[in-house]
Amino acid sequence: MKLKAMRKRRTLIVLGLAAPLLLGFGTGCGDFWKAPTGSTATTVTLTSSVATTTVGTSITLTATISPTTATGTVTFYNGTTSIGTGTLSSGTATATYAPTAAGTFSLTADYGGDANDATSTSSAVSITVSAAVTLTPTTTSLTASTLAPTTTESVTLTATVTPATPVPTGTVTFYNGATSLGTGTLNASGVATLAYTFSTAGTYSVTATYGGSSTYATSTSTELSVVVSSSQ
Repeated sequence: MKLKAMRKRRTLIVLGLAAPLLLGFGTGCGDFWKAPTGSTATTVTLTSSVATTTVGTSITLTATISPTTATGTVTFYNGTTSIGTGTLSSGTATATYAPTAAGTFSLTADYGGDANDATSTSSAVSITVSAAVTLTPTTTSLTASTLAPTTTESVTLTATVTPATPVPTGTVTFYNGATSLGTGTLNASGVATLAYTFSTAGTYSVTATYGGSSTYATSTSTELSVVVSSSQ
């Protein structure tokens, strides 16, 4: 009787030890056959609004996700440094980035995934950032050969852009309000002219705007009031 009781007790102990192993195996098998969350493969394509820029100038980064039904956010990186985050809308996410240093940088976009879609990272996009250029300020002055012409009289508009040394280069656009009357190219003395006939009687507010150059900033003259009368 004692021998049978001992055998029975040993059998119960063995079964008790085996039960967790069997349960764990069963659970593991179930998980193995269950589809993982976020299993749909995705791809990210990154584009930049420009390939070259200057320090402090903002650029727009756009990440396009496939499939377009993916939701969630995209994080944009300069190397390993996060430079912005955008929320997906119709398969795209954007961020604005203003580089703080000169150099050539490798940008990527990292999609974080959602309940149905897996994470993915774009190929790198290279941008070149140059140091910001400090432009020399300019002043534009405007004169007219007459401020009281008739509708048949040609008026010579003269714009002078300073400083005079070195002489600014480029063009000057003459305006009546917001309407362009024409352009003139600066000569060796920093002067641009335009001959214009105001064919309709009335009062005109005329200005001249220098468009600037790689070294000179833009500038606009004060207004000249030109009163045009009908020719007799």
